[in-house]
Amino acid sequence: MKKSFLVIFSCLVCVVSFQAFTIHREPAWKNLKILPQDISKDGLDSVMHHFTASLGVKCNYCHAGNPAEHKMDFPSDEKPEKQIARKMMLMSIDINKNHFQQIADMMKDDNEATPVSTDTAAVTYMLKYVTCYTCHHGDAHPKNKPPKNMDQNRPPMPPAPPAPPTQNKQ
Repeated sequence: MKKSFLVIFSCLVCVVSFQAFTIHREPAWKNLKILPQDISKDGLDSVMHHFTASLGVKCNYCHAGNPAEHKMDFPSDEKPEKQIARKMMLMSIDINKNHFQQIADMMKDDNEATPVSTDTAAVTYMLKYVTCYTCHHGDAHPKNKPPKNMDQNRPPMPPAPPAPPTQNKQ
């Protein structure tokens, strides 16, 4: 009886000990819908810094503030700009994956050195060829029309070729 009690007690202590040292990780990030959940802090910071630099904005452009805690509420979807950013991310992923990846594959086939990541997550395609900066150039609301004085920026037309000499036949 004493021996079975010790065995049961030892097993119970082992189970409790293992449970105590088992790490139950919750996802590091809340409310990531496009970026992978396992993205590193440096990776997430890099993507966010790319957004702020490409659009010429700060974090509060897409992320809502939490006035009670005097800090940003990054998981919040309160601001519509965050939804727009997600749609733009999907657009650039689609463009890069479905159009430019074929170019990279062709270059790789030609034995040229092409930096192709082994990461298959969405981030791989998001910051490759077409990025936020491609259109935004540091402006949150990029211009979508050419300047009105476009004629002033054109190079001068080449001179007209001289007229062929006329021959007088009499």
